[in-house]
Amino acid sequence: MEKVTALGERLKIGGAEVSRKMSAGMSSVSFKVKELFQGPNQADKFVEEATSESLEEPDWAMNLEICDMINHERLTSVDLIRGIKKRIMMKSPRIQFLALVLLETCAKNCEKAFSEIAAERVLDEMVKLIDDPQTVVNNRNKALTLIEAWGESTSELRYLPVYEETYKVYASSFFGIFTAGRLMSMADYIRHSASFLRMTNFIRLILVLQKE
Repeated sequence: MEKVTALGERLKIGGAEVSRKMSAGMSSVSFKVKELFQGPNQADKFVEEATSESLEEPDWAMNLEICDMINHERLTSVDLIRGIKKRIMMKSPRIQFLALVLLETCAKNCEKAFSEIAAERVLDEMVKLIDDPQTVVNNRNKALTLIEAWGESTSELRYLPVYEETYKVYASSFFGIFTAGRLMSMADYIRHSASFLRMTNFIRLILVLQKE
């Protein structure tokens, strides 16, 4: 009887030890799963690679591969557009430009891109980029060109009025003047007007001298 009792006690102790180890193991797995979900997602990693500051120019092969993964649902378009938005918000001019190029490529090649761009308020960040005096000219022009192109695609994007509305705001803000495929900035407009005025005055002076 004493042996049976002793065996029962050992089984209780062994069972408790196994339960404790299993609980500890489950806690460790739960932490790792939680850490995995909190870390950068797969889409972020691809976006970071496609917009790396070390790139001298856009990696078109990578950009198109990302589009292919979106179209075949190996990446989610929501995560991708969020990742691009984060890169547009960065201060590096090269990263900003590469992110805008990737955004344009996705818009042209991925069916869901326009809806996600609108839903994630990417246009808001593009507007901030344009308005920021620290933004380099090339990046400002790129953002303006995209807003212009999307804003004029009223037939295709009629179901997403935010594109046309954003375009109209900037068209009126910049006098609706377009030159070389981009909106003319206030400074450009003033310089253009001043040059025209000087040329007009010069012609008037020549005409006066000819009359004399």
